[in-house]
Amino acid sequence: MGETNFRVLFWVSETCEKPVAEWMKGLETRDRIYLGDLLRDLAIDGPLARPKVFKHLVGALWECRDLRSPGPGFRVYFGFDGRVICVVVAAGDKSSQRRDIELAKKRLRMTEET
Repeated sequence: MGETNFRVLFWVSETCEKPVAEWMKGLETRDRIYLGDLLRDLAIDGPLARPKVFKHLVGALWECRDLRSPGPGFRVYFGFDGRVICVVVAAGDKSSQRRDIELAKKRLRMTEET
């Protein structure tokens, strides 16, 4: 098994809420397991671990896409600074993608300011 090279963290609001972690709890078991596997790969090899699944969007923002089957599939957005930290900042499906990306950008800026 590979050694973890990156830390995968979940964004936490000022009121200590973890919206992406809570969103994950609502996924079906098979989807939660699949996403957990993707996040493990991200922790081990970074976003280049699965080039078709992890897609660079803009700046430090990346997208993790569910490519298993047709349909909306989930999307998880994370910041990656090229060193050691990946911060999961937003999630949703294809139908909310535009709104989720804007939210991810906002939350990522908030993490960069701290």
